[in-house]
Amino acid sequence: MEHKCAHCGALHWKDEALSLSSAGNLLFGSCCNSGKVALEVLQEPPAELQELLTASTTQANEFRRNIAQYNTALSFTSLGVHINNTYNNGGEPYNFRIRGELQHRIGSLLPAEGHTPKYAQLYFYEPQAVLDHRMQNNANLRHDTMATLQRVINTHHQYAAQFLNAKQILAREETQDVDLRLCVAPRVHVRQGNLPSADEVAVIIPDQANTEPRDIILCCRDGPMVRISEIHAAYTPLYYVLLFP
Repeated sequence: MEHKCAHCGALHWKDEALSLSSAGNLLFGSCCNSGKVALEVLQEPPAELQELLTASTTQANEFRRNIAQYNTALSFTSLGVHINNTYNNGGEPYNFRIRGELQHRIGSLLPAEGHTPKYAQLYFYEPQAVLDHRMQNNANLRHDTMATLQRVINTHHQYAAQFLNAKQILAREETQDVDLRLCVAPRVHVRQGNLPSADEVAVIIPDQANTEPRDIILCCRDGPMVRISEIHAAYTPLYYVLLFP
């Protein structure tokens, strides 16, 4: 990956060039649509993260070997995917092959009773307790590196400071218990109104061009509820926290 887009500077492989390209003038469109889309210049990462990304120390080398695991340990959302490891037989490079769709998921701000916190839930607890929990689940990683990355995310990440403490929400707003009841209407055929026999509830989303956008809602410390569209830029930074610190 050594060929630069003449418009935005994004790096590409040669085979990604547009059909209009010539041997001496490779053109690319998948990055900025041939200059039609103005992309913001990425900011330099914080100094501590930059050191881990570029240095040749033992700590930095270990970080880069396990960067995906570090990122997962620190992310706000989880990755929902079925991984196919058929082609990973110990050789290099690692082959990330999936079946079905790829999802980014965010759940409740509070863990269920008897369950340990994970992902975004961890950002509501004391840093030292969170660090101990992350190391317990990632014993093969370096404690000092995890502590550095956790400090970087808590200090610099654009959404870390916006997650309202779950205890504050529960103290400020009274929660309500809601019952869902399914009733068979009179004069409806009994087979048409069968009640579900499983414990799960399914939701059907019409696959149509005019379907209303689906949103997630975050509650910020200093303002009202913020509605974020499914195509909002927050979706990527909430998972790839080390790319967008």
